[in-house]
Amino acid sequence: MSFDLRQLEKDFAGDQVEFVGVFPNASTTEAQITTFQQTYGLAMTMGKDTAQWAETLGARWTPEVFVLDEADSVVYRGRINDRYFAPGKRKPKTKRRDLDAALRDCLSGRVVADPVTNAVGCPIEGVRLLAPQD
Repeated sequence: MSFDLRQLEKDFAGDQVEFVGVFPNASTTEAQITTFQQTYGLAMTMGKDTAQWAETLGARWTPEVFVLDEADSVVYRGRINDRYFAPGKRKPKTKRRDLDAALRDCLSGRVVADPVTNAVGCPIEGVRLLAPQD
């Protein structure tokens, strides 16, 4: 995950893309956020979710990414890539870089080909996960 985020920061550095890391769990401290950012070498702005972005966007997992267009409409939500298939369980190799593809679609003026993917991670504190209804 962190490799792909660093790569995305580099790949889109000259584009009109702003990366923001939002930490939605109330138990996360500023020190933990700083340590995370330094450990993984990420340049993006990071902070606690004081604006309630996770709730507004309907986020359920961490990590879960959202791409907003210039009108603040969600054009992509889901995973960064397909490396993880369950929390803590990953494939030996990444095959799909979903966030990268969504950003490239947006910057090229195309509709995002796969606007929703299944994020894999830990549930956000306080979010009630419901079983899918048939």
